Amino acid sequence: MKKPIRIIIADDHQVFIDGIKAILKEFDDIEVVAQALDGDQLIKQVAIHKPDVVLTDIQMPVIDGIEATKEIVKKFPAVKIIALTMLNESSSIKRMLTAGVSGYILKTVDKEELVSVIRKVAAGEKHFGREVTEQVMNNFSGKSTVGNQADVLTKREKEILILIAQGLTDKEIAEKVFLSPLTTITHRKNILSKLGLKNKVELTRYAIENNLIS
Repeated sequence: MKKPIRIIIADDHQVFIDGIKAILKEFDDIEVVAQALDGDQLIKQVAIHKPDVVLTDIQMPVIDGIEATKEIVKKFPAVKIIALTMLNESSSIKRMLTAGVSGYILKTVDKEELVSVIRKVAAGEKHFGREVTEQVMNNFSGKSTVGNQADVLTKREKEILILIAQGLTDKEIAEKVFLSPLTTITHRKNILSKLGLKNKVELTRYAIENNLIS
């Protein structure tokens, strides 16, 4: 039998931790190995347990989730981190992505998506919740910055970029924008080529790191 995904949950509200633990207990492939009520505790628990995935809030005492993420990524690069928070403003998203999270979802997420994101991130993928990508891409602008190639994207390409960032497959994107899958793939390749990027994760990070969001 495959080993379960080992999780640490960090949040400054014990009742929230207990709620997440109760949800995850239903799934045999996920095991909560520790918890933390602040960022300092989180770093210490990660050092002890070496989990596969960390679920962390951003606003926590002693050390916040952003600084804790930076420290964990630096010391334990194999540990994947998912921000699980109520903060949906672009500044928080930008800071957590820059810190090195593999996922960013809101606490309003339903059980199915939460578990799906944990599994995806544990498998080496990255995931940003729909509300998060919408917040990022709603602030997407053609602001001219040095080395900014985003202004070369067509309106259709920007539309497809948003859907890619939401984690949709080529087939799903094609259905949404009423194009053939082959045309969608062509658009995706053109976007990556124009921006000099490799994948959909880099597309989202590019928008943030190059001040294409407000």
